[in-house]
Amino acid sequence: MQRYCSVAHLVADRPEHKPLCQVLRSLQKFRQIDHPLLLHGRISDRAMLQFVMSQLKLILWIKLARPLTPRESQLIGNPVVCDVCFSTEALEACNGCAGVAYCTEHLHAVKDYHLPKDCRTLALISTPLRQLDCLKNITKFYQSSSLTETHIVDAFFKATSLSISGNSFTNLEEYQLFATCSSFSGIASLCLALTHISWVSNPDKAVIVYVVGATKEHLRYFDLMHLKFLFLQYPNIRHLELVFIGKSLKQNEDIKGGFSVKNHSRTVIKRFYPLTFAQYSSCYNVDPTLIFMLQPDFIGTGKITQDLVRVLQVQNEGYEVSDWQHCLSSMVRSFGVPICYTSISKVQAMSDYTAINMVAKQNYIAVKRAYNITYNPYRELLPFHNPSPEDCERIVYANNYLEVVFTSSKNHY
Repeated sequence: MQRYCSVAHLVADRPEHKPLCQVLRSLQKFRQIDHPLLLHGRISDRAMLQFVMSQLKLILWIKLARPLTPRESQLIGNPVVCDVCFSTEALEACNGCAGVAYCTEHLHAVKDYHLPKDCRTLALISTPLRQLDCLKNITKFYQSSSLTETHIVDAFFKATSLSISGNSFTNLEEYQLFATCSSFSGIASLCLALTHISWVSNPDKAVIVYVVGATKEHLRYFDLMHLKFLFLQYPNIRHLELVFIGKSLKQNEDIKGGFSVKNHSRTVIKRFYPLTFAQYSSCYNVDPTLIFMLQPDFIGTGKITQDLVRVLQVQNEGYEVSDWQHCLSSMVRSFGVPICYTSISKVQAMSDYTAINMVAKQNYIAVKRAYNITYNPYRELLPFHNPSPEDCERIVYANNYLEVVFTSSKNHY
């Protein structure tokens, strides 16, 4: 599963690779197979490949008794197989991207099957630079953008005067800038969602955003430089309150801060609640300016294996799989409050809306959409392989699609 350029680097990597390697070697001996991907015999199609990868992740999560590291997850989720017949033998990787390989029989398919655009995209998936946590810290911001008429690269350039290069997958400095621009996806998507709100210029009134279903991973979208970008786009917002609501969050003290953007002082309060939205709404008054969710996966199509692992690992520790239906029932009753969510694929976006609409109908609530499943111009720039084999989009992006919905009593329509 893991390959090296030299014996020296294989030895140097042994401490980090050894735990995963021991599990996979034991599995091979037990099943008497030559390769972990042959768990159920020869792979015949992409759906079977996805099924095997999910099972390998399941086995590793249980045997290692911990979540997989980003590197381990990428190793299992992006295995080296022939992109045509899924063979694991006699493979030759593309020299341009190293993100796809072909067996001897199908090497001729590169010209017709592996287009230059695909090659550039796969280069960004397979680059080892993605293993680095190396965002630039941007302190100076200049111009705002017309959010409804631009996209993340242009908005980033106008705000920072930093341009993105096409050489981002081989050059560390260029990759840092590319990844930093990509990290503005969350806050830029929020800014676009805020364009659907009728603003009343009141500098003394706080804008309150509920980040529902928040995880530790989502918090990276709300660093100081990202918040400065928001205030640059909305100079009439002087006070911002971010309420992070998520079952997996840790209980933290409120974080309060102040800084200046365009010679105006701004204040930010971050609050953290390790609760579901249903639990939060039963304990606290719900009065946000906007409800914001990043790839919530309401029906759970992308988390079946992960939830199964968690249940198996901690079934004696009182773990409960998060129930989005109760949370949605609470959210759709927040009449007049825009509900914004992102999805990684069109199929997932349709699934998410179906879940909202289903809960709304059960509660006799009307739903009005702003976008009707629209590509998000502020999606992340870093691509990854779609975890769902049934989905026609093989390459997807974080925050790939954006939707804003409004709910009200059906009597109002």
